[in-house]
Amino acid sequence: MKNLGFSKTNQVSFFSHGSNVMGLKTEAKYDQNSDEFIIHTPDITAAKWWIGGLGVACTHAVVQAQLIIGAKSYGPHLFIVPIRSPIDLKTFEGITVGDIGPKAYGAFATSDNGFALFDQVRIPRDNMLMKFSQVTRDGKYIAPVHSKMSYGSMVKIRVDLVEEAGWRLGKAVTIAIRYCTVRRQFQTPESNSDNSNLETQVISYSSVKHRLMSLLSTAYATIVSSEAMYTKFNILTEQLEVNNADMLPEVHATSCALKSWSTRCSADGIEECRKAMGGHGFSVFSGVSELFAIFVPSNTYEGDNFVLSQQVARFLLKQLNDMSKGKKLTSTTEYLNTLTEEPTNSFKFENPYEQILDSRIQLKIFGRRTARLVASLDKQLKSGRAWSDLNVECWAVNLAHAEYFILQEMIHKVETMRASVEHAKLADTMKSVSDLVSMGFISYTFIINAYYLVLFVHS
Repeated sequence: MKNLGFSKTNQVSFFSHGSNVMGLKTEAKYDQNSDEFIIHTPDITAAKWWIGGLGVACTHAVVQAQLIIGAKSYGPHLFIVPIRSPIDLKTFEGITVGDIGPKAYGAFATSDNGFALFDQVRIPRDNMLMKFSQVTRDGKYIAPVHSKMSYGSMVKIRVDLVEEAGWRLGKAVTIAIRYCTVRRQFQTPESNSDNSNLETQVISYSSVKHRLMSLLSTAYATIVSSEAMYTKFNILTEQLEVNNADMLPEVHATSCALKSWSTRCSADGIEECRKAMGGHGFSVFSGVSELFAIFVPSNTYEGDNFVLSQQVARFLLKQLNDMSKGKKLTSTTEYLNTLTEEPTNSFKFENPYEQILDSRIQLKIFGRRTARLVASLDKQLKSGRAWSDLNVECWAVNLAHAEYFILQEMIHKVETMRASVEHAKLADTMKSVSDLVSMGFISYTFIINAYYLVLFVHS
């Protein structure tokens, strides 16, 4: 393959992995003489990989590449590139494509995920997606009102994943609960030893009930949170239509936090449902194994969860800095105000058995936890610790931010239902689900903190 080469004045580093979107290697160089872009893969490490439908079937692809005009790169932009003839499906000149092979757990077996390399492939200038940024005939670049305007499409996909996480977990836990209700194993010591007695329903055992009821509440919480995020995304979309990107950083960061939280919880939860069904859970006929195989890669695609957590942490640190300057916080980060109200005092319960189920106190506790984690991360950065050494701390901040948002939306859902004539009778039930979500977060946080403490002591 030929290499276009870059001028030293470009001052942009390009990388061979999709996690660094801004540093992608694939090039789209504008040729003003022909009014075309030249799409090029500079080396094998820049090959596009995992593209759905590309292996043997698709005729066009939306390719993200570094827009280059003259010797200057303007960062990644999107281009429509013809791949194959729609008549005989033969690939066009300069394009190398193929199927990448089978996937883990046998998932997506019917999807021909493929790879692509481009060797000086020419496309018309109009094939660039130019809703927010444009390139004129004479090679002038018109920048968008916000450098991250292209993040809008990624936000949509991540919100979709949050919703999918909720429904897939909900499907798995429904299967598991129904199975464990019908399935009977053993007689409890309290039951009569008469063999004519029915054995105990599996769902009656505390170890099963504890896992499945918690996962059921998690599924509800994830779905409710996705609805709230869709509302925010729709407002953002309307604003972007008039070149207003004020909400973009907040919606981007929160969708990242929810995507990383929900895909992890859902995949782990689906596997827990399988285990709760015993041997039958390992059968393909249970339907749970396929749910896991299909959804588990969501932890990686559309942003690796641990990489996304760093974006969330950076946003929250910026919010903390804005607060110190007297600027207004976003609606999803108002909990940072607790740092100025009660920065050091621990919350003291007067009647813990009642107060722990008080929605206002729940939010206060979770808000204070998240705020302190953000403040701690900020303090460690200022003490000189390298950002690359704070990945675990970023993950903790990310989860805390997601859980605060989820709990906030569950509480809001309960309040909305109470005020609705149609749903008022279900409000108490939803309040119990919300409380179970809160208690689950608290117990999980305790376990994780204990785990990290053990690692620290033995390190």
